[in-house]
Formats: sequence, C-alpha cells, structure tokens
Amino acid sequence: MKQEKTIQELKNQIAVLMQEKKSYVNNEKMFKALVETAVGNIGQDFFNNIITRLSEWLNTECVIIGQINENNRIIAVPMYLDGKIVDDYSYDLAGTPCDLAIKRSYCTYSENIINLFPEDKELELINANGYIGTALYNKKGEATGILCALSREKLQLPPQAESIIKIIGSRISAEIERNKVFEDLILSEKKLHEANKTKDKFFSIIAHDLKSPFNAILGFSSILVKNHKKYDDEKREKIIKSVNNAANNAFKLLENLLTWSRSQSGAIEYFPEELHLKILLFETMFELQGQADKKKIRVLDDISENDVVYADKNMIATILRNLISNAIKFTNNNGSIIISSKHQVNSDFLEISIKDTGVGIQKNAIDELFRIDKNTSTEGTENEKGTGLGLILCKEFVEKHGGKIWVESEIEKGSTFNFTIPYNI
Repeated sequence: MKQEKTIQELKNQIAVLMQEKKSYVNNEKMFKALVETAVGNIGQDFFNNIITRLSEWLNTECVIIGQINENNRIIAVPMYLDGKIVDDYSYDLAGTPCDLAIKRSYCTYSENIINLFPEDKELELINANGYIGTALYNKKGEATGILCALSREKLQLPPQAESIIKIIGSRISAEIERNKVFEDLILSEKKLHEANKTKDKFFSIIAHDLKSPFNAILGFSSILVKNHKKYDDEKREKIIKSVNNAANNAFKLLENLLTWSRSQSGAIEYFPEELHLKILLFETMFELQGQADKKKIRVLDDISENDVVYADKNMIATILRNLISNAIKFTNNNGSIIISSKHQVNSDFLEISIKDTGVGIQKNAIDELFRIDKNTSTEGTENEKGTGLGLILCKEFVEKHGGKIWVESEIEKGSTFNFTIPYNI
C-alpha cells in the first residue's frame, strides 16, 4: 500500500513536470515568435503584429501600446481588442493600473482589477479582470508610455512573463524612438526643401522683378536728362508719370521683399493686441485710395464699427494692404470693391472678405496662389506689375494668427479673398 502511494506521488510529480515542460516549450515558441516579430517588422506593422502575438501568448482579450501626451492621456499606438486592431483609442492615465505600472516600472494583478481601481471606468467597458503592464522609456530614461494587457478571466501568466514583457517593452520603446527620428528627418527634409524654394524665389525676384522697375526708372530718367528740352509739357509729364509708376512699383516690391525676408529669418515679432478693424482699414485705405481713384474704382466699406480683432497690427495691415492692392490691380476702370466682415458661427474668429468685380482667376491657378514654388504673378488690368509675393506674406501672417485664407473666383466676374482672424484673447 505504501509502495502504491509512493508510485502515485511519483506519477503526480512527473505529470506536474511534464506540464511545466510543456508550458516552457510553449513559452519558448511564443517568445521566439515575439522576437522574430520584433526583429522582422518596423513601423505600424511592428506594433500591430506585436500586440496580436502578445494577446495570443498571454491569453488576453486586450493589449495596448500607448504613449502619454501633454494632457496626461494615454494615446493608443494601437490597441488590440477582441481580435481587432483599434487605432483611435485613448484614456486618462490618472487612477488607472497603467499609472501605477508607469510609476513602478511593472505591475500585475491576476484578478479583481475593477474593484482595485474603481475610478477607471474604461476597465468596466472592457470588462477586465486581470492586468499586466510595463512602462515604456525614451533615451533619457523617462517614462513616456505603457505596454499592457487585460484579460476578462483570471490572468494566468506564463513563466518569466515579467522579464519577457519588459524585453518586448524595450523593443517597442526603441521602435517609437526610431519612428520619431524618422519623422524628424522627414520634417527636416521638408523644411530644407521649403528653404530651397524660398531661396530660389528670392533670387528670382532680385534677378528679374526688382531689376525691371529700375530699368524703367533709369531708362526714362535718362531720356529726360538728354532730351527734356526737346519735349513739350505733355510729353515730359507722360515720361515723369512713367518714372513715378516704376518707382512706386519698385518701392512696393522692396517693402514686401524686406518684410518677407524678415519673416523667413524669424526677425518679425508677433505682438497681438485688441484692434478696431474699422480704424485699421481706414489707415490702410489712406495709402491705397490714390490707386483706386486713378482707375475710378469704388471701394465700399461694410465693416462694423464694433468689430474688434485680437491681432498683430503690422501683420494685419500688411494683409489688408496686399489684398486690397491686388483687388485694385485686377479690377477694371469704374469697377467696385467691397470689404466686409462677419462673425463665424460657434467660433472665436472674424471672417474678413475683400470682394472685387475684376477679371477673376482660372480654377487651375487658384491652388497655386499661395505657393512659394509657383510663379503666379500676372499683370493687372492696366499692366500693373507684381510678383505674387504679397499673397505668400498674407498666408504666413494669417496662419500666424491661427486663421485661414482662401479665395473664390469666377472669370470675368471677380474674386473674393477671405481670411479669418481671432477676435477673442
């Protein structure tokens, strides 16, 4: 009897050992699969594959790779839930087991997780019972995210689960860092490309557009110096007006060119303040009224005296000056321009519009108006010159205020340039 008992105990021990051996073999196979996944994939494929394998290895319904944002929320990079990849999941970190896992580097609860963290309503939605999680770190050793898994049944962890999940967490952290470096490289390349386009535009203006008005000034003034006694008053006046027009064009171009170059170098400081739009428009039109009168263009002001914007005065003046000047340039004699404003619904922005009865813009040219790499400069209705630089400045300054700029146009019927500026601090 004693011998039979001993044999049975040995059989039981062998069965336990065999089960443990099976667990270790399965654990080894899955760990190998995890390692192969970690090595063989990058980017989003890596994240998607790793959480799918982890769910299988840990026998859990949910696995999350998340990053902490500035509002102390976990943003899934993604999340695996019930056999599906979820890309747009997030939750508040405070009061969750993930918060504790990040503070401790690692933590696990085999069951009753909902009762232990009653403030975490997401656990109820998932109907979680068990939990395992480890922190993700950046190169500085700062905790920046979480790798966690949740089960609806009691969590039965494989041998060496803590060591393995930390190893996988390190690989995930490395992939997140690699993605950031890659994104920084793309951004850097984009900025370099923009800088090259800016440089090309700058030299194009200097080589051609800035040279043209000075050629006119030098040419006409030279004619006056040599032949002014031969011409009658009418002829001299015509040449003097041509010199004056060329000088004005050169000045406007230089003004925009200097402003633009300062904006590219970051030399223009942004000082928003409360501004009465009506007064700012009056000051702007004081400079431009002569151009409008010359072409007998009526400029109608439909701005409310109560409209106050929170903006940088110099930038808004530049936007208005360029848009109104353009409207005058492309409007025929005896045309009209309407400047209006309206409050956008459910928004802290004021929408300002400059509508003209001009020649209009081709549809295929509208999308290129605000691009530095496209030459959109065309002559006005009386051969007025331009470079397209003014609209580039307008876009930069509007976006500096968090607003948008766009245009609506129809050939031979006119154009409306709209932009938004905040009216609340």
